[in-house]
Amino acid sequence: MEHKTLSVELRQEFGKGPSRRLRSAGKIPAVIYGVKDNKSITVDAREFGKKFKTISENTIITLDFGKEKTEVLIKDYQPNIIKSSIEHVDFMEIEQGKLLKTHVPLILTGSAPGVKEGGILVQKINEVEVECLPKDIPADIEVNLDSLEIGNSIHISDIAEIKGVTMLINPEMTIAVVNHPKAAAVEVEGDEAEASAEESTEAAAE
Repeated sequence: MEHKTLSVELRQEFGKGPSRRLRSAGKIPAVIYGVKDNKSITVDAREFGKKFKTISENTIITLDFGKEKTEVLIKDYQPNIIKSSIEHVDFMEIEQGKLLKTHVPLILTGSAPGVKEGGILVQKINEVEVECLPKDIPADIEVNLDSLEIGNSIHISDIAEIKGVTMLINPEMTIAVVNHPKAAAVEVEGDEAEASAEESTEAAAE
């Protein structure tokens, strides 16, 4: 379980104008959706950027108000792609001792024999939704590829049981597969042919 701390302040002004001024001052407007009530806060953009190179839902964060502390998860955020910054963050307060749902990344490990033989590894899903107590949230779930041959696949049901964690996904869902190189090439050619046909149709219509 990953755990981080952020210094935050209560926000007194609301609306687009005050939010723009906060961002100009290096702050990120945010909201805590609490167990009993909601709070509007600000987070220091520089501190947030240093501690969160990547943003995930499964990191427990202690928001430090000085005299008060609240444990939360990030539920949503609004990026500004042009400025490479975060415009807004939604936090969800954690209720200790109560099951919660969150998403955990799947990490492929090992070396698939099928890839060494020329197969093409395709990862179908990158994360899974889980239900567990806050203390049991995995930082990630490893999926070992050491037995994955050409034409074979690994499913959710192949992952070893994790104590205290329930995966909320069809156990038959495919995580990764090693395709035959010829099949992969045919698939690519088919996509290119389809795209070419669409372009020809559009040109004829013009």
